[in-house]
Amino acid sequence: MLLVTFGPWRARGKARTLPEAMIRAHSERPLVGAGFVVWMAAAVPQMAAWASGRASFEQSSVVWCAAYGSFAIAFHFAARTVRRGAWSAAALAGQSVAALVALAIGNTGFEGALLCVVAGESPLVVGEKTGFVWVIAQTVAMVAVDLVSPYRGRATHLSAFAYAGFQLFAFGASRLVVREAQARAELARVHAELLATRELFADSTRTAERLRIARELHDALGHHLTALNLQLELARNIADRQTKGPVDHAHALTKELLVELRSVVSAMREEAPLDLSGALQTLVAGIPHPRVHLDFEKDLRVEAAFAHTIFRCVQEALTNAVRHAGAENVFLSIETKDDTVAVTVRDDGRGAAELRVGHGLSGLRERIEGMGGKIEVEAQAGVGLTLRALLPARAGAP
Repeated sequence: MLLVTFGPWRARGKARTLPEAMIRAHSERPLVGAGFVVWMAAAVPQMAAWASGRASFEQSSVVWCAAYGSFAIAFHFAARTVRRGAWSAAALAGQSVAALVALAIGNTGFEGALLCVVAGESPLVVGEKTGFVWVIAQTVAMVAVDLVSPYRGRATHLSAFAYAGFQLFAFGASRLVVREAQARAELARVHAELLATRELFADSTRTAERLRIARELHDALGHHLTALNLQLELARNIADRQTKGPVDHAHALTKELLVELRSVVSAMREEAPLDLSGALQTLVAGIPHPRVHLDFEKDLRVEAAFAHTIFRCVQEALTNAVRHAGAENVFLSIETKDDTVAVTVRDDGRGAAELRVGHGLSGLRERIEGMGGKIEVEAQAGVGLTLRALLPARAGAP
């Protein structure tokens, strides 16, 4: 029995954590590090103003320090938390609020750079659409802060629009990171499918070539040996005493050769089962997300026609989990018992209250039922989807 888990913990689309999205593009450390660099750089002008005496350290300055420190804590939480959804959004909101508070109390206006950091995180943490709305909301809030609480040393309120441009640039750069990561993951999935299909095709080609050679041996060599056997039989009947012995020996050898040839042809005509386990491992090894758990016999071999159907069944279920289900885990189990093969594919995605059967599942159902098997698909909102298929292990099995 083979128990294998494929796929790292990173996700596609909306990331559970900021590093999770960064890992997909192999850029975690530079981008997260850049966020902390911006956080430190934006504080330098305010610190210099206090140190030089251009601004006095008052009670509000303590609030500024608290807000600035809170931003760093929230950024660290967003970059390291293992949870997704509301927790990530809360960390992002905490950063926005802390940046706006520091902007309202500070004397330099450089705190607006912190909003650019939040804008860069937003498509990675809450998705592109929500992230864009987030940037617009931050810009509106920054304009409101400028109007209500203008700080000393600022000559104009137009800097909010300049920071809006910086935010959009950061948002666009992160959006490209997400798109590039999604494209890489899709390319890896398709490449894995091609490799796995090639393995099955190579096995099928070897089987077909073996059958072709068997037919050639039977039709060509078998025909000539049969004719030779008949001619030797005729020669036996008309041979004299001196030549009868060698002719009898040649006739016996020809008969033995015919028996051996038929035995070889029969063995070659037997359809060898395909190595399905290797193809399935190749298929799931190239899927970066979701995590795929395999549970089947180490040396799983099935007849060619049924192997291709099982492979397509697993491929369709994995494609659904990757593209539509939003699953974190997919559990694949294949059991062979007597003359049947049971395939179960279950994911922990969003599921559906009402299952809509598309062309992929419809074609798969027709293929399985045409081979004497049956398929069941169960879906429930918030639970995931389960696909069960039962097929005969070989042709002619009940």
